[in-house]
Amino acid sequence: MRNSGKIARLAIVAAGTVGVLTVCGPMAQAAPAEHVAQISRVADSAWSATVGFSGRISAVKTGSLVVTTANGDVTFDLTQGPYRSGSLQTGLNAYVAAHAQNGTWVATAIFTYP
Repeated sequence: MRNSGKIARLAIVAAGTVGVLTVCGPMAQAAPAEHVAQISRVADSAWSATVGFSGRISAVKTGSLVVTTANGDVTFDLTQGPYRSGSLQTGLNAYVAAHAQNGTWVATAIFTYP
């Protein structure tokens, strides 16, 4: 019974990732397949409140990250210690899972790739 819940969450995460990539437009790239399992683990705790963003890192500042998406720049608060896979470097592609808190996007997970 427990595995069926994980499979359902993984399916929701995969569908959500495809939906986000569709919204972001043709410039967006899919996250590498090895990150799908990591994304599903993060989604276990806060899927209903999490939104995904895909784009290229344009700035890394103390306590924040700016990602340029097809719809413009999005700034994320990093002060709550998001899960990270990969390095935070300007120019890398990134998928950021975040939730809104007091008008600010707070990152819960960041996956970067070339």
